Amino acid sequence: MRWPLLALILLAIPSVNAVVINEIMYDPAGSDSGREWIEIHNNNSSSINLTGWKLFEGNTNHALTLVSGAWALGPGEYAIIADNSATFLSEYLDFTGTLFDSSFDLSNSGESLILKNSTTIFENITYNGSFGANENGNSLQRMRAGLPF
Repeated sequence: MRWPLLALILLAIPSVNAVVINEIMYDPAGSDSGREWIEIHNNNSSSINLTGWKLFEGNTNHALTLVSGAWALGPGEYAIIADNSATFLSEYLDFTGTLFDSSFDLSNSGESLILKNSTTIFENITYNGSFGANENGNSLQRMRAGLPF
């Protein structure tokens, strides 16, 4: 009889990997100013409301401001956190998804990034500029078998 109770308790605990950082554009071709962005992915089987979430970078909690889409990220959905949403939209004209504006400055040599709400850290990753993704303005992307960052 302990198993059903245990299962209910586990379902009530949020999945730590429910939202992951899927892609990082930390060093675009040309100037970085206003052109960096992070793609996040809801890896969970239910919607997750991102209201009040923060991107922790450079020892600072950066608030997210919804520009387009919805605060609730559906199962399997992606969203972009841009350091300048207007610049992002001008460079990615076909983008129609969820977009958040924030204020951050990603290090070209690498750093740690944390996605969190007021009670839970959902993602804590470290990328390294020596992976070579910044050549020709390429981004770092999560690999299915592991992380390149």
